[in-house]
Amino acid sequence: MLITERWLSSKRATEFVHDGHVGVSEPGKGQPLSQIRQQLAEEEVSSSIEVKPLVLRQHFLQQGNVADANLVDQVDVMAIRVKGGRIVNEVSFAGASFLEGFLSVYGIELERAVRRYEEKLQLFETLDQERKQRAVFIGRLKHGELEQLSPSFETEQQAKIELETMKQVEKERALAPSLEVERDES
Repeated sequence: MLITERWLSSKRATEFVHDGHVGVSEPGKGQPLSQIRQQLAEEEVSSSIEVKPLVLRQHFLQQGNVADANLVDQVDVMAIRVKGGRIVNEVSFAGASFLEGFLSVYGIELERAVRRYEEKLQLFETLDQERKQRAVFIGRLKHGELEQLSPSFETEQQAKIELETMKQVEKERALAPSLEVERDES
């Protein structure tokens, strides 16, 4: 059984083929399915990660590293680019301990962003290549596992309409506890 999986809500074209357990196409050929999804989720959010100077300074101070905390003002932290857990551009005035601290904070921010991304309702499409069965559905990723939250829709447009409805319901549920508190205080 070969399945093509597409993430319709992603910023870029995210598509890969798997057999239900392991990837059989790039990205992730030969890797476990959950690992491929986790990697793709990280790639999806990595461009939006910002390590704020104040957060980096606090990290160094918590580590007792005053010298690197003072360096934060001299280094353009926002210009540092990370790809695959490595810094890919030259950073003048920064030593190894500064860069290690930066990567530590970056990793924490990346983990938070992936968690938020996984909590979002999204559209997915799967195509069972043998049976020629297509499924478009609303789902969510949890630690690399794809959770289907809706029945399959005939069209992507139908799925988008239902996705917006589900997002609105989630938003209302999130607001409900704060509204209860306001009513109790009145």
